[in-house]
Amino acid sequence: MSELPRTVRDFQPNHSNGMIPIVIKRLFKSPKNLDFETASWEMINLVIKPRMAFKSFYYKRQTKESWARDDPSFFILQIGLLTLSSMVWSVVYGHSFGQFLKMMIYMIFIDFFAFGAIMATFFWVILNRPFFKFRSALSARVEWAYCFDVHCNAFLIIWCLLYFLQFLLLPILNLHAWIALLLGNLLFCTAVGYYFILTFYGYSQLPFLKNINFILLPSLLMAILFFVSLFGIKLVDKFSFYNIS
Repeated sequence: MSELPRTVRDFQPNHSNGMIPIVIKRLFKSPKNLDFETASWEMINLVIKPRMAFKSFYYKRQTKESWARDDPSFFILQIGLLTLSSMVWSVVYGHSFGQFLKMMIYMIFIDFFAFGAIMATFFWVILNRPFFKFRSALSARVEWAYCFDVHCNAFLIIWCLLYFLQFLLLPILNLHAWIALLLGNLLFCTAVGYYFILTFYGYSQLPFLKNINFILLPSLLMAILFFVSLFGIKLVDKFSFYNIS
């Protein structure tokens, strides 16, 4: 049985009133008191122990009375990982400096920011409907900043599987067409499916939300798509950055 929210006031954040996450605003201020150690711990546990990571987020944010992350350390590390990925892919596959910039812009501003803004806006609009809230907390609001924060957490698995592991497996993927199809599609479907599982974990931390199991539907669709794609659809080609021209 779902736990009922305590009071509406308990869930009103006091750190961000706009749609721009405070974590982004703080990127342009003095980088004092950045906690990269905690951010690194969060990244590791989001991949290997997501429930533990989200439980830690829950207790910490309850104490701060704010659900959205206010320390940009996690965000900075993600941008660093994407930049490093574009550099490594470019060096190994002999890209020019212009191709490197194109790849970096694509990874950071299209894959991460644009996709994240779309997902955050979608869930921000949907989850603020009364159907997804307990009757005693109808005035509680899901912040756009928190929605983008959830995307940041979930996007980490996409980086791990499609930017890092795919890079390591490319020599194997190029050996045999069927192996490339199997492993490539498995990477793609696992990354996208796990993204929505982590997204579900993120929104399940808000105690005033209900009926959010629909967030897991894309994970089921990815499982179905994986078996369908084995008949010749090579999904991983959409994430092959080494052939950027």
